[in-house]
Amino acid sequence: MPRDDEEPIIGADDELLDTEVQSPPPSHRTFASWLKRPRSLILEPAVFLVFFGRFLTDAVYQNQILYQTCVTVMKYNATECEPFLGTDRASDEVKKIEGQVQEYASTITMISSMLESTVPAIVSLFLGPWSDKFGRRPILLSTFTGYFFSAIILVVLTQITTAVNISPWWFLLSSVPSVFSGGTCALITILYCHVSDVATEDKRAMRMVTMEAALGLGMMAGGVASGYIYAATGASILFILVGSIISIALIYVYFFVAESLKSEDLQTGSRIREFFRLDLVKVLVKTCFRKRENYDRAIIWFVMMSLTLCVFAMEGESTVNYMFMRKQFDYTVQDYSVFNAARVVIQVVGSTIAMILLRRLLGLSTIMMTLLAFACCVLESTVRATAVYGSEMYLALIVGMMRGVMSPMCKAILSHVTPSSELGKIFSLTTSLQSISPLGAAPLYTAVYQATVNFYPGIFNFISVGLYFLCYCMSAAVFGIQKSMGSNSVYQAIGS
Repeated sequence: MPRDDEEPIIGADDELLDTEVQSPPPSHRTFASWLKRPRSLILEPAVFLVFFGRFLTDAVYQNQILYQTCVTVMKYNATECEPFLGTDRASDEVKKIEGQVQEYASTITMISSMLESTVPAIVSLFLGPWSDKFGRRPILLSTFTGYFFSAIILVVLTQITTAVNISPWWFLLSSVPSVFSGGTCALITILYCHVSDVATEDKRAMRMVTMEAALGLGMMAGGVASGYIYAATGASILFILVGSIISIALIYVYFFVAESLKSEDLQTGSRIREFFRLDLVKVLVKTCFRKRENYDRAIIWFVMMSLTLCVFAMEGESTVNYMFMRKQFDYTVQDYSVFNAARVVIQVVGSTIAMILLRRLLGLSTIMMTLLAFACCVLESTVRATAVYGSEMYLALIVGMMRGVMSPMCKAILSHVTPSSELGKIFSLTTSLQSISPLGAAPLYTAVYQATVNFYPGIFNFISVGLYFLCYCMSAAVFGIQKSMGSNSVYQAIGS
């Protein structure tokens, strides 16, 4: 993170490339030294590739669990269970057994979600302070490597299933490498820290939007391509492709992304021993809870809790949403992939229109944009909860088209209220809270879905309605604080 005596690497909107790493004259360089020295390129392409690969596996991974549950746990024959692979629509006979198959499989996906959130959430509390001392690149390389080995395990498991059916619980093994390398929680934390390092304070929000765009585009591309690649090649080839894509991202970071902290600010010593120092967590907690002037601490916690509750709702929905859409609207993997792609496209278009029309032309403030985004989320979840036809799910996407500006606007508020030297710690706690949210979200949404799957599969969306409304109320409180303290420069920035 930038300190007062440092010059940030990036200083303008159009200056997305970092300053090039100083290198010796060509006559003194060797090919080996060139390979070992990372160039200073932007991180967004690697982020796009990783999330593209991760979202390629989403529905296919769940289909593998559904099929193996059907043939090994429920003891149905391969012909009856084949529709659970997601390549064909379910027959009337399959629909009769789908409820009990989904009920068992949803428990596995719930545990997978909990496994991928618990350990990374704890690890992330150490990562922010640790990376301030030893750099961001080691964490980036660790998380990317974990994703790569997770893909390799999925390849091995699907190859085994071509010869013999296995228990669906074996697929939980694919979560182990990503969990113990930090997972998405660690990756998001370090991405925010990287942005804080390389961007000036006034451009930080824009870089966060750029990073969010890389995430969203990766998710969209992966969601669109997943069903078509799966239908054309099968699960094994798809997982091999995922491993290849993530390996490209890993190579990109290793060779072309420089450490965002200056070398003189990096400490030496045992990185492993320093990682497990509890005083790092104590400093983080003190930073997040210490008393601040005016209402800064209240605003920080309102925003952090809003971001956490949003992830809680999204994680809970993702645990059961595919099974809900199979049950309610008879969706295949391709149908679900198209729906996810439409969701991202509509959010990108909606966010662009909102930023240009509402933010730039009409001059709406950051906090007002946040309020509108949460209002859209409430309406979207309400439409989803009451949907009877598949077309209504697309109507919900249109109603919630502004939800894409929610996270960048919340982070922009945090960047205004929090000193730059503390942003890494604030983001570490935020992502830790977001990461542990599936511990409550997955069991809650799964339990509700299992209890209502046979008479009202979509009732779990009303949970999201309540959570988003609570976020709206907290943002309204921030809006009230901003109005009452408008003379303060920090609050003027929030209200501008």
